[in-house]
Amino acid sequence: MGPNQRRTTTRRTPPGGATSKENSGAISECYGHGNYPGAVQALQEGLDLCGGLGDRLGQANALNYLAGVLRQTGDYPGAVQAAQEGLGLCRDLGDRHGQANALNYLAGALRRTGDHPGAVQALQEGLGLCRDLGSRPGQANAFCEIGAVRRLTGGYPGAVQALQEALATYHDLGDRAGEAEALNHVGSVRRLTGDYRGAVQALQDALAIYRDLGDRDGEAEALNETGTLHRVCDELSAAESCHQKALGLAREIGLPWEEAHALAGLGRCALAAGRTADAEAGLRQAREIFQRIGAAEASGVSAELDALTSPAAQGL
Repeated sequence: MGPNQRRTTTRRTPPGGATSKENSGAISECYGHGNYPGAVQALQEGLDLCGGLGDRLGQANALNYLAGVLRQTGDYPGAVQAAQEGLGLCRDLGDRHGQANALNYLAGALRRTGDHPGAVQALQEGLGLCRDLGSRPGQANAFCEIGAVRRLTGGYPGAVQALQEALATYHDLGDRAGEAEALNHVGSVRRLTGDYRGAVQALQDALAIYRDLGDRDGEAEALNETGTLHRVCDELSAAESCHQKALGLAREIGLPWEEAHALAGLGRCALAAGRTADAEAGLRQAREIFQRIGAAEASGVSAELDALTSPAAQGL
């Protein structure tokens, strides 16, 4: 999401620029109901309208929002392209707020593809802009994304530091959606460092906020993370319940990344319970989705499948 908005508010706020009143209303309606294909169509129409009117700022804004929507739908190449085009326009126009937005969207898409160095570079530039502009929401969003990248690269102390910075700022700003996203990442870091009690608390808080806000994609993400926590604590029934709920939400609103995570989680639960056929089926479905959308998790799931189907694993 952009440096001045989190996931939920971004979905509900149409891009600025020379879009028609009807077009802006369509974008807001699609964001509000998680209708990402409809949002993409409305944003493309807005881009065409801005292009016809020569409104380059409107084009830049629409491209930035389009990058965020495409990331949610798992179109990472499209998200990267839209963010880069939006960034280029904002630089040409001298729009530093727009540049910060584009860099945040770009970092999020690069993180999902496993390009962590590229994500860090974009985040460092974006954080510098937000500091120069005095944008506290932008700084909080950059720290939240930095924490997510550091979590993935094993830099847990740095991840905690960045996420605590984000959480404190979100709290001061009254940004509950931002708090929920940061708490979800905190829960993941605490799980990875063995602080299961702290992980439970963070994830429960995140899930409660997402549900209160009606943020279903955030809820799916928190459910998947909670399912993973239950599994590593050998609470397989609770883990499967969380992943099944996440799977239903992800399929309902079209979130392939969360769908794949739910399927992988269900496969791992099945494996822990000794149901190898179910485990293989879930992991294969997850791998297909991860590969299709170009997600970094594809290689890890492939390794799990190789181990599961090896002659040694099958007792041959």
